[in-house]
Amino acid sequence: MSLSEAEILSNIIRQRKTEKVLCEASSIQEIPSDLQQKNQQIILDAIETAGWAPFHYPRQIDEIAEPWRAHLIWSDNCPKIAQYLTSEIGCTTKEPNLTAGCSALALITWLPEVQRDDLGNLPRATLSAKLARDEEHLAAASAMVQNFLLILTAHGMGTYWSSGGKLGKDDMFQYLNIPRHERLLAAVFIEYPEMMTDGKDRKPGKHRDKRSNRWIREVNL
Repeated sequence: MSLSEAEILSNIIRQRKTEKVLCEASSIQEIPSDLQQKNQQIILDAIETAGWAPFHYPRQIDEIAEPWRAHLIWSDNCPKIAQYLTSEIGCTTKEPNLTAGCSALALITWLPEVQRDDLGNLPRATLSAKLARDEEHLAAASAMVQNFLLILTAHGMGTYWSSGGKLGKDDMFQYLNIPRHERLLAAVFIEYPEMMTDGKDRKPGKHRDKRSNRWIREVNL
């Protein structure tokens, strides 16, 4: 029996999982050019489709309505970032190994209206209105990230949505030429299905077996 579109979507949502893939820079696997080209196009199509997430307020920076941006980093640049994290930033956490272990990396940012310097300088009413809109911008960008993860899952790709750690710092943004007014929401580490080998350190997400439906409440008046 063939599945309905709703059943297919439900299965993809449940199949999506967190898996951290780590390796040393010296152990990076070269991705054949044909696989790279095929999977890059899948990712480009996926991020464009993910952008159909709903948003409430047009952000209108650079005449772009969406309150998010996506910065895609392919495998040839991932080792450079891993090296920069280690040698220039002095990163001792997992970001260099995660960057070395992935096939591609998507840095997804959102565009807050309230910047660091605004907190003590804006009238209270103006600040309150901007913070309220920022909640909407952040929620919209998060919906876009989830769309992206689900499409990649449907293509058999592995993903890990990280908050980014050192990847979201000012010096890293400057290195990657990401504008300072953007704020990192998700560092999505992507693994192509053809590159899922046993030679990497894999760590599953911690919360998959803790899920329930007890957070659902039906309201009766």
